[in-house]
Amino acid sequence: MQQSDSDQGMPPVTFDTYRVLIPPVAGLALASAVVNVVVQQAHRTTGVSTFNGLGMLLAAVALAALYLSTLSVARFTKRFVSRFLNASLLLAGACCAALALASATRSELALPVAAGLQAGVAAGSTAVKFYWLRKLRGTSAQAAVIVVFCALALSEFATFVLSFSQELVWYLAGIPLTAAQFVAVRASRILGAAGDPFPAVSESYFGTDEDRFSNRSFLAVAMLGIWFISIPTGMGLGFSDGAAIYMSTVPRFMVLVFVVGVSLQWVRFGLASRMRAITTSIWVVMQVLLALGAVFFSIWPKTISVGAAFVMGSSLVLQAFLWYLTITFISFGWRDPYYYCGVGWITMTLLLVCGMRVDNLIGRMFPENTPVLISIMSLFVLIAAQVVFTKLLSSPSERVERQQEAAGRGSAPVTEDDIRRIPLMGVLAISPHNPPAMVNRTPDVHAATSVIEMGSRFGLTGREIEVLTLYALGHTQARVSEELHLSPNTVHSHIKRIYEKTDLHSRQEILDYIAEYGSPRA
Repeated sequence: MQQSDSDQGMPPVTFDTYRVLIPPVAGLALASAVVNVVVQQAHRTTGVSTFNGLGMLLAAVALAALYLSTLSVARFTKRFVSRFLNASLLLAGACCAALALASATRSELALPVAAGLQAGVAAGSTAVKFYWLRKLRGTSAQAAVIVVFCALALSEFATFVLSFSQELVWYLAGIPLTAAQFVAVRASRILGAAGDPFPAVSESYFGTDEDRFSNRSFLAVAMLGIWFISIPTGMGLGFSDGAAIYMSTVPRFMVLVFVVGVSLQWVRFGLASRMRAITTSIWVVMQVLLALGAVFFSIWPKTISVGAAFVMGSSLVLQAFLWYLTITFISFGWRDPYYYCGVGWITMTLLLVCGMRVDNLIGRMFPENTPVLISIMSLFVLIAAQVVFTKLLSSPSERVERQQEAAGRGSAPVTEDDIRRIPLMGVLAISPHNPPAMVNRTPDVHAATSVIEMGSRFGLTGREIEVLTLYALGHTQARVSEELHLSPNTVHSHIKRIYEKTDLHSRQEILDYIAEYGSPRA
């Protein structure tokens, strides 16, 4: 019986094994720190951004253009991704420099100009995050957890340290933090894709067992849960009149402790391959933090920064979980990775700002609005909990019964057209039943034949086809080296040339290509 990936442990913790994860950790941490410090005032307030969220709204509009383009572009080329990354870095760095210059000369910028520069930093840095999430395509759930929560803890630590400075220092700090991305990108290209030593298997994400419930259904419901929990989070960040809450040293330190504490715990789960623990605990933590925030808002309505610290901690955990969820969609969806990056981040940002606006609206309707706000926050948290836990923790027998019924009817395999007719699944471009061609599956003749067809299509040499066949069947580069009696450097060179010839970026993209185009014609 084949052992599922969710039961397999991670490789021994050595620098050589895990160094491939350093660039994406650094990249996500740097990009997040730039947004936290420059756009969100180093978390000295709970504001989603300066100007009551206007900067982030403008950034969302700008990135919506990228998202909409994915509806007509099946897959962006490597050249486009590289150029878009460079343009994003230049945009973020230039806007940081302009803000620093204005602050140093004490120039009063007009609201549209100031908001536009903030939006430029937010859009540029967020696009860089998208790049790193894209680089993690096809990475195992365990490695993705380690990257995401290490990056979250590092970015929040840098934000906490810089929170004791002033605006000019924040803007100046944004320039080297952005420039450091070039070093991280170069290191990533040298070390290779994280999915190579840590290949993904669909069942390992969220600890999902295929005999329990559909992994694709889990992803769709998890995204809905994020949408529902974003609104009460935004309400807590703007409690009680929609304005950002000032965070003194103690609340900021509380946020740091929350973030570092949960990050260390989930990194530990990742290293131990206890992915099932993340399935429920991440939602429990976010909801408990929101609930504690509401309790402290009620107990100390005149000292709301303590309650805001709990809500702020929840919002940061939500951000990291969205990264993790996006990596999952990227790894198993059929659209371009920018599609999944855009839909998740844009929706969450809009709902967070919307939540703060709800506070303002209720404040106008009800002068004594604390009980009303807490009730509405609780309602949305309850809805999120019901959506996630009711749908995800349903009886294991339900799916088995459906499979038996389908087998009895002799039903045909589900097609993409069938999937698109299923509400939400078609929107998210996730197949609910057909498992993608993934590693650690039984090798078969079809896979080898498909690789040969792919080799003739792209002009691969005989040796490259041999390497690609074993590589596509789930062997690590070290195992390929042993099987073909080649040195590790030679295997790495072959794989690099295969990537260049096919314009594919990782093992997962090769598998997707084989699954989509390598099927034998009838």
